[in-house]
Amino acid sequence: MERYKITFGNHLNNGWLILLAFLLCLFFPNGMHLFYPNEDIKVFVWIAIFMFIVFALPALIIHVNYYLVNRSDVFEYSDQKKEVTIYHKDVAATFNLDDIDYVQRSMSWNKAAKRSFIASWEGYNHSYIFLKDGRRFTITSLLVPDLELPLEKEKVIVKKNLYRLARAY
Repeated sequence: MERYKITFGNHLNNGWLILLAFLLCLFFPNGMHLFYPNEDIKVFVWIAIFMFIVFALPALIIHVNYYLVNRSDVFEYSDQKKEVTIYHKDVAATFNLDDIDYVQRSMSWNKAAKRSFIASWEGYNHSYIFLKDGRRFTITSLLVPDLELPLEKEKVIVKKNLYRLARAY
């Protein structure tokens, strides 16, 4: 049985580019001031702030959104029983793979094509599991890095887009 929950490792795995962008923007003004000592350091500070807003802020917003959606959830999958159990707000929901109507996955174009990422937010993805009885579940990449359930291709809908904010169901 595979068991997933949000851990510090998941945060690092998904957010390392945010951390890298933050560190680069933090040291950028002093580094540039060494190369251009006659320039006012405030110019480099404003450039660093702009760089952080453009390169890291979208990923940070997605990261916080994904954390808020799945912060206390647990996802369990039994390959032998073909059974999924999702604990959301301390309430367990168990269902078989046959109970799934369809799964809608939302990811970047590069992630869908299994290419390397260009932007810091492209590694994030989330899935909505729709059951035949009407229940829905949101699974983000902070909880399960890549939700690859053994389903028929026609049951998996992949939506490719630039930013992927998740809704909690």
